[in-house]
Amino acid sequence: MALVAVTMGAMAQTVNVQSAIQDLKKGYLNKAKPEIDQACEHESTKDDAKTWCYAGMIYSRIGGEVSNPKSKYRNLDPDWCEKAYNAAMRCKELDKNNEYADLNNSVFRFIGNEYYTRAVSAFNDEKDYTKALDYADKSIKIFNNSGDQKFANDSYYLAGLCGKALKDNEKILTYFKPLVRRKSDKNEVYRSLFDLYKGQGDTVEASKVAARYVENCPNDYNSYLMAAESHLLRGDVEGGRAMIDKALEKAQSKPELYAQLLGASAQILENIQDYEGAEAKYLESLKLNPVQFASNFGMGKMFFNRGVDKLTAANEVPLDDETGLSDKLKEEANGFYRQSIQYFKAAISYIDGLTDAEAQRMQRKNLYDCLNALKTVYARLEMYDELKPINARLTELQAQ
Repeated sequence: MALVAVTMGAMAQTVNVQSAIQDLKKGYLNKAKPEIDQACEHESTKDDAKTWCYAGMIYSRIGGEVSNPKSKYRNLDPDWCEKAYNAAMRCKELDKNNEYADLNNSVFRFIGNEYYTRAVSAFNDEKDYTKALDYADKSIKIFNNSGDQKFANDSYYLAGLCGKALKDNEKILTYFKPLVRRKSDKNEVYRSLFDLYKGQGDTVEASKVAARYVENCPNDYNSYLMAAESHLLRGDVEGGRAMIDKALEKAQSKPELYAQLLGASAQILENIQDYEGAEAKYLESLKLNPVQFASNFGMGKMFFNRGVDKLTAANEVPLDDETGLSDKLKEEANGFYRQSIQYFKAAISYIDGLTDAEAQRMQRKNLYDCLNALKTVYARLEMYDELKPINARLTELQAQ
């Protein structure tokens, strides 16, 4: 009799699984849930992959009802996602012959997408980057388990952006480095890693990132610009120029993009104090597109910074120096300041000419930087009539 009782108990649990499956097919989630919960706890069925496969499917279906305000099942279980995930993981562990792999992977995809959606919402809407990172990390593990590399890559990318927002270099490395191995085409991945290593003075790793960018994305002009920076970091000026030329080759048939790349190339050359080469690139860019912000601001900034350098050098001349070097350096500084004026004014005119209010709002910092630079220039050159309207605009901008 005891044997019969045990056998009947085991059969009852098997029936629970079958009933849960049937109720799932009929959409009776309120019945399927307690049935599968009992089967997941009973000795006779708790180590069966089939039990956990359908547990994952049932809880995923419950999750699918959450967004339907008319569904009577939308509040059936607030922890459905975690339970579905745990069930899918248990099924994967028990399913040695991959009998339920396809069904189980569909559960993984569903809950992976749910965690990813939560991560995007936390990142964009709540600006809660810690929460977004937690959700993104979960979705990475889920998509990796299901073999969905594309979706996993999206999650890695979002997690890396969370790391950047949190200013956590370890997180940036953790989530962006795998994307380099997976041949990501996202510039942000390579740029973030390159800048991180460069900031740490690790030119070897920075160069590896740039090389992989070119290898993974040979048609992306940004990869060659980064390679140019990499060569210049190592003191290879000719190699840097060659990479700049390759970047420009990618955009020769697109005048607007070509002008943009000329400005970016000029910035790279300016960074190594090749001012003649930088000026030539800026001027070529402005010849193609005179009404633009980037190269006008770049040219103005370059002259302004050179003026600052000359003025700093003048102030370092000993007081007892009788060669007139200090006065010479100050006059050279003023010459650079004068040259910067037309370019800062052109950059401001570009921003003022924007008709879209949102576009103007996005340019507020750039506008402030231009006005503040002109304020310094006019004060230094004692151009007080020109200084007054600049001060007024700065005051107005700061009050907004």
